[in-house]
Amino acid sequence: MKNNLKIHPHETLQIGIILSLVGGILDAHTFIFRNGVFANTQTGNIVFLALFLNTHKTQRTIQCILSMVAFMFGILLTELIKKKIENRYKLNYICIILTIEMIFLAVISTIPKNVNNTTVIVVVSFVCAIQTNAFRSLKGSPYATTMCTGNLRSACSSLYFYIFEKDKKKGKVCFSYLIIIAAFFIGVLLGRFLTFEIKQGTILVCSFLLFAAILIIVFQGNLKKHKNTRT
Repeated sequence: MKNNLKIHPHETLQIGIILSLVGGILDAHTFIFRNGVFANTQTGNIVFLALFLNTHKTQRTIQCILSMVAFMFGILLTELIKKKIENRYKLNYICIILTIEMIFLAVISTIPKNVNNTTVIVVVSFVCAIQTNAFRSLKGSPYATTMCTGNLRSACSSLYFYIFEKDKKKGKVCFSYLIIIAAFFIGVLLGRFLTFEIKQGTILVCSFLLFAAILIIVFQGNLKKHKNTRT
């Protein structure tokens, strides 16, 4: 992760860890509690959709389709917010994105099991989409907080350069990716535990984590501004 790049507050490892925890929790919760649908990443839903076609599992098929549509809508909305809000009003669109996530998750955390499962899955897919699109860089390197495939590939690639090319910077990059992957894994474990203990309240935990991320981003942003004014 290159030192000569300008690192924004939302690209720090702390934020990456929090968001990966949220990603893992949501993936475990929706799979266990919401009819076995992956709301974070759409690869699983595409597979399920292909398997469910020409079967009598109409509800599952509809859930997979709506989940993918919601994910696409979330990506489009993120780009719109970034262009209209950040460029025109000079506001921190990242905090706006996190606030939207937090509010949506807080609302659907009140929906019990087997009541409007499809609505919950659609909303979580939407939330994960805007998180995926808004948080794409970790200290200058590409990463994801709602899936691990790309992170694992990048970690292994960085490990190669560290071991065989003696690039110490790549070793740090690899370590950061492994931390993000571990955070996602811990999030899945936590999501499983919380789902059995507090059921739909698990999603409310994610809202609190997102609120913590907002506070960290604002604090780091203000701290950075203060340092710049002093220099």
